[in-house]
Amino acid sequence: MTHLPKRTMDYYQKLLTAVFEFMIIGGMRSPAIMAIAVRALRNAEAENSLLSPSKNVDLAFAGMILDAWHRNRRYVDSSAQPKAIPLRGKSPSVEALIRAERVAGDPVALVQRLKSLKLIVRSSRSTYKPANRFAVVAEPNSLVQQHAVRSLSTLLKTIKDNLAMSQSSRGLIERTAEVPDLPLEYVEEFRDFARSQGWALLSTLNDWLESRRARRKGNRTRKTVGAGVHVFAYLGNPTRRRSNAKP
Repeated sequence: MTHLPKRTMDYYQKLLTAVFEFMIIGGMRSPAIMAIAVRALRNAEAENSLLSPSKNVDLAFAGMILDAWHRNRRYVDSSAQPKAIPLRGKSPSVEALIRAERVAGDPVALVQRLKSLKLIVRSSRSTYKPANRFAVVAEPNSLVQQHAVRSLSTLLKTIKDNLAMSQSSRGLIERTAEVPDLPLEYVEEFRDFARSQGWALLSTLNDWLESRRARRKGNRTRKTVGAGVHVFAYLGNPTRRRSNAKP
């Protein structure tokens, strides 16, 4: 039996709960839902084998650590570039930065995970730097797995909460901008434009969120909640569009 980290298990449970809730709201009953779930599981087992178990790290936390490395004055040089720092030990170090960000889990294990995923790279014999400002992982592993299921569950939660709002103005943003027939010659241009616009939006939002994070002020306890915006672009499968023009 595969033993997944509790965080991953919780994300999967929330995701499936949200999906089942939408199916129930749509009028489906338990036997039909169970039949669809079983068929979907069989299809997933037959079509891919990406779910290999390994030690887990939350992609959002990894991104937060890398971003803090670019922001914290103790971790940047005079040119505002990330300093090369040791993996372990007192500040400044990767371990100390993780502890300062109050990431759940073992900081030492997380240091090694960031290293193994090549999110941090060697700068000298004993120091490391971020490979990128963003947590980008190209290969399928538990990190990407958790990121995907967490993204889906939070999207469904936003939609569900918005539907339950009595006033639409208090709902969270959940909008799309799309066309059904973008010519293929514009795909690369779309990739670049969406990437640049998405980064500009997220940079502004991240600045706003970071400036309002709860910080330790004496012994006062403050209630907090996770908050963020997830931006992604998508492309459908190419299709041939018939012309309606008459000869």
